[in-house]
Amino acid sequence: MITYAIVTNDYPESIALKSQLKEMIKLNPSYLEVHTKPDYVFVIGGDGTFLNAVHLFENDLKTTTFIPMKFGGIGFYTNHNTTADLELILKSGLDQNHHYFEYSLLELLNGSKTHYSLNEIKIVNNIRPLELDVLINNEKLETFRGTGLVFATPSGSTGFAKSAGGPIIYPNIDIFEMLELFPVSTNKFRTLNAPMIFSKNQTLSIVLKKPPEVAVSIDTKDIKIEDPLIIVKLSQAKVKVMSLSSEEITKTKLLKSIFVLQDRTKN
Repeated sequence: MITYAIVTNDYPESIALKSQLKEMIKLNPSYLEVHTKPDYVFVIGGDGTFLNAVHLFENDLKTTTFIPMKFGGIGFYTNHNTTADLELILKSGLDQNHHYFEYSLLELLNGSKTHYSLNEIKIVNNIRPLELDVLINNEKLETFRGTGLVFATPSGSTGFAKSAGGPIIYPNIDIFEMLELFPVSTNKFRTLNAPMIFSKNQTLSIVLKKPPEVAVSIDTKDIKIEDPLIIVKLSQAKVKVMSLSSEEITKTKLLKSIFVLQDRTKN
């Protein structure tokens, strides 16, 4: 028995495609829809819907494969399959040898809780400068004062981190970046104030001076802080994505389509 789940956004077109998908799956009695621990998760929507799906099943990542369906504009996570691929995927069998991609995750540990991030982690105070210590493998780098810090995965480096002046990490390898947001810089106080790249061998310890004043968000959700100590590192868990697209969508094509404008007729 092959188990599956479907995650979609609220657009009428996506809901209609979900109904179509379920009718197609009904033709094969070996498929069973479940709400926990699915073998496969069909994602209908954009990158935001994909992020929601990953967080919905983040405790099942070792055994779950995601099948994003491109619906609408270009997305970094949702370009692997089009709606035209849908029937082909089901006819060929989900357990056949398709192409797979894996995306790195960040892991945040705080108190008794563990959280996962596919895009970025933000530790900020938008009202007044926050103060925190940054340690790399338990060795102190600096005391930071400013708006906050951002940590991003390679796939998340094209999102908020890029807007904050961070580098785009081109290959999907096991590294992540840290950015300082609007650090205080005076003659008496200064931080590194430069993006830093870390590997899986580095663990970042963030010690908050005033935890109640700090907001922490992971991708599309806010989390509640239990302890002044926040640990950030690359997770051993990964997000596995199935691709059956007949057209290879490289990261270069995605970057060019989404960010590069070279049409001289447009202002």
